[in-house]
Amino acid sequence: MVADQNVFFDSKVSVLKINSVDLSAYVKEVVGLPGQVKLNDITTFGKVGESLGPSIKISHFTVKFLFNMITTTGVWATLNTMYESRTPYALEYYPAGTTVGNLKIINNAAGVGTYLADCKITSRVGDYVTVDCDFQVDNGVTLTTA
Repeated sequence: MVADQNVFFDSKVSVLKINSVDLSAYVKEVVGLPGQVKLNDITTFGKVGESLGPSIKISHFTVKFLFNMITTTGVWATLNTMYESRTPYALEYYPAGTTVGNLKIINNAAGVGTYLADCKITSRVGDYVTVDCDFQVDNGVTLTTA
């Protein structure tokens, strides 16, 4: 069965950019965006149930990339720069493509960004070499539109 593209989106139209470098062609899987909102228990005495209050946004997500060595704009060039610099990078993710009005998930405000927390190269005999990355987002992501 094929999904109705008027209602559902094929993941091949997804766009993932890190510091404006488009890595979409190399993405196999993105899991964990937009993330969770931490809820604090604010229950007081005399309550018969639990009361919750929103706190901080927590965004940790993983991406599985196909490995390549394209200079300056490839997967390894971009990830290695993030890994070595240990500084936050801008994130843009469009799960339904970049058509105007579609969801856009970003994190690139002044002083905040996305960190590469863990990076693992996986090489199996007879299969593609992949890079599994864990990202952590400073101060959560912003949901907006393309």
